[in-house]
Amino acid sequence: MTPATRGALLVAAAATCWSTGGVAVRFMDAGPWEAAFWRSVFLALAVGAYVVWRHRGGTATAFRAMGWRGPASGVAVAGSSLFYFVALAEASVATVLVLMSTTPLLTALLARVVLGERIGAATLLAILATMAGIAIMVGPVDLLAGGWRGLLGLGVSLFGAINIVVVRGTRPGTDMVPAVVLSGLVLAGVAGFVGAPWEVSGRDIAICAFMGTVQVGLGLTLFVQGIALLPAARAGLLTLTETVLAPLWAWLGVGEVPDRRTLTGGGLILAALAAYALWQGRPGRRPGLAAAAPRKL
Repeated sequence: MTPATRGALLVAAAATCWSTGGVAVRFMDAGPWEAAFWRSVFLALAVGAYVVWRHRGGTATAFRAMGWRGPASGVAVAGSSLFYFVALAEASVATVLVLMSTTPLLTALLARVVLGERIGAATLLAILATMAGIAIMVGPVDLLAGGWRGLLGLGVSLFGAINIVVVRGTRPGTDMVPAVVLSGLVLAGVAGFVGAPWEVSGRDIAICAFMGTVQVGLGLTLFVQGIALLPAARAGLLTLTETVLAPLWAWLGVGEVPDRRTLTGGGLILAALAAYALWQGRPGRRPGLAAAAPRKL
């Protein structure tokens, strides 16, 4: 298995973990800030335990080895999550969803400027196709429901793109998983200050434990390992797997039957991702130098 294939599988698996968040929230009564606090606490505890187990006595060294990229990645992940909660409070889920679909495009542009990674025609076409699929899933009426406040959803994409580019620029062999712990601590601090986490029921805390350890914790752990092996644009594109799978879990978990728009848009996204994967894996294709060796900052 090539490093690029392993990276693609890791990112796709991460997006699969993230896609369970919507159905988990359906079973909760806690507010967004309270849920964010407990989810982040369990995220920091679970991933922190994994980092300690993996590095044993070298845990402190593992945090230091990330350099400035560790805190930068942690703040970027926390910032993306914060914008997500704020955007959902101000705009419709549909609006936020569409604006989040710009993550691959923003990632590709940022990686071009910062890392020198080229944006191939196939990559750009796949990005535009997936964005069109999400627009179909949402529909024009739902998209406009959020008004200008829906633009806060761009913060989710921007910080997500920053995180991908930051991690992509690390030295080979650098473990960036400790940055996930930092993101949990940052978000827990902010959410605990804004919300009222001590008023949450035990049932909701249990759901947050699942979200912190599996949905976000395992997802981010897989993600930061996968994006180090992929061109930034391709990594951002694969994250849209979350958008396709989320309605499926809602259907299986709480009986929310996808409508025709969801099926049509989701089918277009899957077709675009499948076609792009086949194109990238065609015999005789050689990755460009920019994709294989990003320029360091």
